[in-house]
Amino acid sequence: MTDSPRPSVLVFATGGTIGMHATDAGLAPDPAFPDVLDALVAGICVPLAVDWRINHLQPPIDSANADAETAPKIARAVRARARTQRPRGIVILHGTDTLAYTAARLAFELGDLGIPVVVTGSQLPHGAPGTDAGSNLSLAVRAAVRAASTAPVSIAFGGAILPAVRAEKHHTSALGAFRAEAELAPAPAGVPPRLPESAVSLAPARVLAFRFTPGVVAEDLRGAALGRPAGLVLECYGSGNGPMARPGMLGALREVCDALPVVAVSQCAQGGVDLERYAVGRELAAAGVIDGSDLTVEAALAKLGFLLDAGYRGAELRALVERNLVGECLGA
Repeated sequence: MTDSPRPSVLVFATGGTIGMHATDAGLAPDPAFPDVLDALVAGICVPLAVDWRINHLQPPIDSANADAETAPKIARAVRARARTQRPRGIVILHGTDTLAYTAARLAFELGDLGIPVVVTGSQLPHGAPGTDAGSNLSLAVRAAVRAASTAPVSIAFGGAILPAVRAEKHHTSALGAFRAEAELAPAPAGVPPRLPESAVSLAPARVLAFRFTPGVVAEDLRGAALGRPAGLVLECYGSGNGPMARPGMLGALREVCDALPVVAVSQCAQGGVDLERYAVGRELAAAGVIDGSDLTVEAALAKLGFLLDAGYRGAELRALVERNLVGECLGA
């Protein structure tokens, strides 16, 4: 009888605090981290009877400098490694500042991969006193190799496993830095295929967020579109309110919606928008704003960017934004 092959985990290091060390100029990438990471992973995997491989993204990313290309680039690299190495699970190390943004985008990019993907990092460098690097990495590896092949992309951090499309960073320094205010929405429809026209655009879609505050005027909203983003996430009050009575605001919103897709989400941590509830919300919908339901800002940016990069526009784009694809919202 032939023994079954041992399961393996692919650890993909992209950068972040976990791979840094203290210098006279502050925290900086540790040139010894590849060896340190191999020892850390070995200490986790050997007792589990799990094989491992480690890949390092070069150059490593300072997560504060993440841009529209960062998550798609990681996703492409992960897919390429997954095809050749066929791991049981995948762990991605990432800096915490933009970890929730990248993880949310990976949930769409890798939603059909068929291999569990877990994103983690640490608040403290690997060699710092009281570091959370080892505990977060151990949690992520164990989650990745034990999850079902259809498990959604998740975040392992501070002792918790969180759904990537529901998570946000809520604390700058606490070891439990991430939280998810809602569970995954039931009955996801799945990730739609990329359309042929998506190959036409080589640059990833830049999607920005604009937040309504009491001091906002119409020109501020127009200004959000001056840099020619591909889409806009509109952070509204409550269940979808905004200062539409302010001079020129409704006209400015119509102009922006004519130029690019605009998705409304709530500034509240729980609940979501309902553009049918108030007259102001109906004005937003009439201007062309797409109802983002209970999407987090991170998930809204990720979802809109992913769908634009996949070639969707117009009515198809609206329908997909409003649909629950991977558990990210209570959509249609």
